[in-house]
Amino acid sequence: MSFRSGLILLTLVVIGLMVVYLGWRVLSVRRNPTTKDPENLTPYLDDEGLEGPRLERALGWSLIFVMIVALALPVYFLFEPTRQESHTKFFDEQSAERGAVLFSNSQMKTYDPTKSLLCANCHGVDAAGGQAPFVLQPELDICDKVENQGNPAVPECLPVQVAWAAPALNSVLLRFPEDQVFNILTWGRPGTPMPAWGVASGKGVLNTQSINDLISYLKSIQITSAQAQANSTKAITTYKQDAEKNAKQQEVGVVALKANIAKAQAQGNTAATAELTAQLPNAQAVAASARAWADQVAGMGEGEVLFRLNCARCHTKGASYYDPNNLALPKPPPNGSGAFGPNLTGGSTLRQFPGVAAGEQQQFDWVAVGRPANEGYGVRGISSGRMPYFVNLLSEKQIKAIVAYERSL
Repeated sequence: MSFRSGLILLTLVVIGLMVVYLGWRVLSVRRNPTTKDPENLTPYLDDEGLEGPRLERALGWSLIFVMIVALALPVYFLFEPTRQESHTKFFDEQSAERGAVLFSNSQMKTYDPTKSLLCANCHGVDAAGGQAPFVLQPELDICDKVENQGNPAVPECLPVQVAWAAPALNSVLLRFPEDQVFNILTWGRPGTPMPAWGVASGKGVLNTQSINDLISYLKSIQITSAQAQANSTKAITTYKQDAEKNAKQQEVGVVALKANIAKAQAQGNTAATAELTAQLPNAQAVAASARAWADQVAGMGEGEVLFRLNCARCHTKGASYYDPNNLALPKPPPNGSGAFGPNLTGGSTLRQFPGVAAGEQQQFDWVAVGRPANEGYGVRGISSGRMPYFVNLLSEKQIKAIVAYERSL
């Protein structure tokens, strides 16, 4: 039991005893006898009776209560400086518990079907990242024509279902300050699966306290900077391995499909042969697309891979959902050609951060630690405060590799 809980319990016990005593005094006829004489004429104890054992008992109880006060005051002053700190900790723990309920999905113990927002469906039950379903709407000018909208004969004007890579939230406070996380939760990310959760946005259901509860939960599950840097280093190898693995799976699928076609032909099964043969062109096209992407990834240097993993989701359109197996997707644009973040190609970073050593250092500082909103960076750049900082996620060598790659675009 904590000191705070003990004081509360002691107070309740004292109040309870006072109530019992007052009730006993009021209701007890024996302790409140009726007399014929008024109170001011009722005979009472003489001086000898008053100054005897009765006075000694009164003085004894007075001494006891004085000692209690004398001991309690130093104890109070001893614990008082930590009371606010412990209360703040207690409040933060309760806030994180409420935030856990908001974040949860049905796979988590903290799930509440009446309160949970299912954030874990997209960001993972461990908040280490995941995927969110999203529908891309056609953007070409020809799709403005009514006859082309939803027309299978014009596939580029059909909506496309994609799996959008949802970022890890167990490291979000290593790359954004709390006020920026608050804004993201409140206003969302227009054009992405991330909805606006705040009432202030006019679209969400969460008030300020609930948004802060979510942030408290995220604070409670943040990994360390060392863990984040280790994950980033491991992700470089995993990124290339996953691309190669996918290409091989698609190629094996084509070989298996051809074997099934041959088997169906040998069995004289005309229907099965026709059905499998019809699947072959698409399977071959997917395998070719996966192989081309795997070869492209294999040729990427460390800086480009790190850019794809950490920067492309803002600076390259489609980087968050590109899938070489989805032939309905348009060809991915060049790295750094701009999206939510500005275009970095065509030497724009060299103009923003001119000079060799000085420019590289300024750009390194911008990528590593960023700038608060409305502060300057580079040549007349004004920070919006939305640029994440990567000093907690990447090593100095990795940040320099990203800077070198961006300055080559």
